[in-house]
Amino acid sequence: MIQTIYIKLPREKISHLTRAEFINGQEQLFHDALTASMSKYGFKDPIYCHYHSKNHGNKIKVIVGNNRMVVAKELNIPMVPAVITNFKAEEFPLEGRVLTTDDEIRALFYLPKQLYIRRDKNGDIDQVTPPHFPKVKQHYV
Repeated sequence: MIQTIYIKLPREKISHLTRAEFINGQEQLFHDALTASMSKYGFKDPIYCHYHSKNHGNKIKVIVGNNRMVVAKELNIPMVPAVITNFKAEEFPLEGRVLTTDDEIRALFYLPKQLYIRRDKNGDIDQVTPPHFPKVKQHYV
C-alpha cells in the first residue's frame, strides 16, 4: 500500500543532498535569499520526500527541498514539515496526517495553485513539485 502523509520530523531523520553549487558560491544569491526567507518565516512549504524501506537507514529521502534542508541545518531549525509518499506503508508505517486529495496537499503550500501533483497508474501520489521544478518522466514504483 502506498500512502502520502504530512508530518513534522526532526531534521536528523531526513536524508538530503548537499549540492556543491549551492554551498560553494555559484548560487550564492539564491542561498542568501533562501537563508533570509527561512530566517524570517521558517519553512513556507513542506519538503517532499519518499520513503521506500528501512534500507535508507530509517531516514526519509528528500525529493524536493534539498536546499531548504541545507539552510535548515545552517540555521539549526530542528523540526521539518514534510509531505512523504511512503511506498511500503504496510511494512514500514509512518504516523502522520494521511493526505488523499490534491486539495489536502495544496493547502499545505504557500502557492498552492502552482503546485504539480503527479499520480501513478493506480492513482497514488508519486510526485509533488513546485512549478519551476523539472517535470520527470512518468514512472511506476
